[in-house]
Amino acid sequence: MLRSILAVLAGYAAMAAIVIVSTILAVRFILRRPPSALRGVDPAALSGPNLAANIAASAVAALVAGWITGTIAGHDPLAHGLALAALMVALGLLSARQAGAAQPRWYQALLVTVMPALAVGGAACVDALRAS
Repeated sequence: MLRSILAVLAGYAAMAAIVIVSTILAVRFILRRPPSALRGVDPAALSGPNLAANIAASAVAALVAGWITGTIAGHDPLAHGLALAALMVALGLLSARQAGAAQPRWYQALLVTVMPALAVGGAACVDALRAS
């Protein structure tokens, strides 16, 4: 049981780390500003290429998170991927509520639907490799 919980938490932590680092890089190299310069900036100004980069990084992060979760779990990777996806949906809904109108609704919906599905896909890859 403890290993299962740690597997899900490790996957989520890896996903968060990838998203944080990629966001910092996107701000620095796409928006060409130091991250500290964004304090107090209207979030609507962060649309376009920055949102696209965030979506791409989030997709990669979700797949990696599912893979890590399924690998660490040691058994039933798909069930653990589903647990990770449930955590992602719950925290994503909370984040969307806190962000309110600062983020487009389509973007919030994407983060709480597609990204958890990709995490399950990452865990399913582990499951498929073990089965072969």
